[in-house]
Amino acid sequence: MNTPAPAAVPTRATLTTWHMAQTVLLAVGTALVLLLLLRPTLGLYLLWDVLIPVAPLLLAVAPGIWRNICPLGTFSLLPRRLGLSRRAAPDAVWQGRLLAGAVVLLVLIVPLRHVILDHDGVVTGVVLLAVAALAAGLGAALDWKSAWCSGLCPVHPVELLYGTRPLLTVPNSQCDTCTRCTSPCRDARGGIDPVTATRGRAGRAAGWLLAGAFPGFVWGWFQVPPRDGGITGAYVATAYGWPLAAGMATLALFAVATLALPRAGRLLTRSWAAAAIGAYYWFKLPVLLGLEGTRGWVDGAAWLGPWALWAARLTPAVFFVWLMVIRRGTARQWASRPAPAAALTR
Repeated sequence: MNTPAPAAVPTRATLTTWHMAQTVLLAVGTALVLLLLLRPTLGLYLLWDVLIPVAPLLLAVAPGIWRNICPLGTFSLLPRRLGLSRRAAPDAVWQGRLLAGAVVLLVLIVPLRHVILDHDGVVTGVVLLAVAALAAGLGAALDWKSAWCSGLCPVHPVELLYGTRPLLTVPNSQCDTCTRCTSPCRDARGGIDPVTATRGRAGRAAGWLLAGAFPGFVWGWFQVPPRDGGITGAYVATAYGWPLAAGMATLALFAVATLALPRAGRLLTRSWAAAAIGAYYWFKLPVLLGLEGTRGWVDGAAWLGPWALWAARLTPAVFFVWLMVIRRGTARQWASRPAPAAALTR
């Protein structure tokens, strides 16, 4: 049985390092939004071709690191740190509703990239500002991470899906004390996944749907053709139709597998998670390495042979199957449960 980690007592030097990283990432996030508004071409490249491609790997290997330094997470906690939060703790029903809302936002936002977010830096910047305002508003109402980081953030369901078997556990540098704002704690409980993250019905149902549908959703997203011309109703239908239809296909397979293997629920969830992140890098990594005739981080096609394309596809797939499915050992938690602030060591 996975139990929360004991209270951690990080040193002040450790917390100072993390807080410096949070400040730097918050500044980087602010600069990125300004670039999207003022230099949209550069801003779009840095967001979609630099930051986002690295995120799934980090969420799988060490989600606690991202949870500590995420700019939106830091911004959402500012009202709490400034003493401006009402610090309400949502009950199990509302925790489930927030997670379900996060899944809905994820499904709405990701296909919207094809429609407009990949093409219009100003719109993308405005959307990020609106999301930041929503995160801060929720942080002013609810306690600690229950509002955004473990609530309505659309990245959180992906954290739960990809972060089932992390390699690293880090100190929780965002929460000064544990107030049990969510139960179970998403950071301090090992082996947590979208289905077990909340006791609320809405959250469990949304988590189960996400776990089953996400491999197809990711695969379908990469089947959408590039937008040629203006935004039309037909293209919007295509942009949403491919991911949703493919997602329903893998969800059906997930349902059949769950019925056939009722005791293998966690293993099936991890297997579908490995398929989802493997599908992402199957399509994305060759592009980033310049192996498919497109501009990437490097011009791989010029100095690597044809073998490199398949190596770029298969290597991540094998790694994530090992990480999430094959690897043995006790599931790590993302971060240690924080101790009271008075217990910090020098």
